[in-house]
Amino acid sequence: MREIWALVTRHIKRFLRDKAAVFFSFLSVIILLALYLLFIGRQYKVDMGPITDESLNNFLVMGVMMGGVLVINTMSLSLGSMGNLIEDLNNQTLDAFLVTPTKRFKIIVSYYLSSNIITSTLSIFMWIATILISGIFQSNWYTFDVIIKVIGLLIFYTFISSSIMLFITTLLKSVNAFGVLSGVLGTLIGFMSGIYMPLNILGENVKKFATLVPFTHMAIVLKSVLLEAPMSTLETYVTNPEDLYSIKDSYGMVELGILGHEVSMIWIFLGIIVFVIIMLMLAYRNMIKKIIR
Repeated sequence: MREIWALVTRHIKRFLRDKAAVFFSFLSVIILLALYLLFIGRQYKVDMGPITDESLNNFLVMGVMMGGVLVINTMSLSLGSMGNLIEDLNNQTLDAFLVTPTKRFKIIVSYYLSSNIITSTLSIFMWIATILISGIFQSNWYTFDVIIKVIGLLIFYTFISSSIMLFITTLLKSVNAFGVLSGVLGTLIGFMSGIYMPLNILGENVKKFATLVPFTHMAIVLKSVLLEAPMSTLETYVTNPEDLYSIKDSYGMVELGILGHEVSMIWIFLGIIVFVIIMLMLAYRNMIKKIIR
C-alpha cells in the first residue's frame, strides 16, 4: 500500500505542477460556463406572466447550468489527469518503475487512484464554490441534504468517468493524439448528453443515441437533485401538469430510458457500473501489454 500511495502522490504533484494541464482540464467547463452566461442560460428562464421572480429564475438556471458543468467536469478532469500516464508511456518513464520491486498492478492502480482523487477533490471544490455563489450573490442556499447528495454523486461520477477515461487513454499511443482528444471530447460529450443544448430540440434520433451515453443519465440525476427546491417553488406559479412536464423536459430532468424504451434509472446505473468495470478490466489488459512491450 505504501508503494501505491507513493506513486499516487507523485502523479498528483506532477499534475498540479503543470499549470497548462490543469487549465486545459478545465477548458470544457470554462467554455460551457461562458456559453451559459452569454446566451444558453436565457432560454431556461421561465415566463411566469405578470409575476416576476428573478431569484427563482436565477436558482433554476444555476441548477441547470451546474448540473451539466459538474458532470462535464468529472470527465474533463479525469481525462486531464491521465496526461501523466501518456507522458510516462511516451517518455518510457515506466521502465524506471519496472526495475523496482513494485508490481505492475500497483503501478496501474496508482494512475487510476490519482485520477479519482484529483477529479473528486476539484469537483467538490467547484460544488462548494457553486453553493457560495448561489447563496451570497443570489440569496439561494442549497439545503444540507442536497449538498451531501451532490457530493456523493460527484464521488460516484468520478468513479465512472475515471474508468472510462482510463480505458480511452490506454488506446492512445502519443501525446499529440491525447491533446487532440482532450480538445474535442468534452465538447462532443456535452452535445451528445444534452448538456450544451436540450435534447428535445436536437431530434428524436439524437435523443435516442444520447440514451446510450452514461453522461446523459448522470446529468439527469444531478439536475433532478439540484432543481428539487426551485421546481417545488415553481409549481406554485405553473400549475398545469403539461407545462411543468415541458419545463422539466427542456431542463433535462425527464428520464429517457434506453433507445426509447422505458427503463428504470436504477437498472440503467447498474448497467453503467457493469460497463465501467469491463472498461477497467480492458484498460488493465491494455496497460499490461504496453508495459511488457
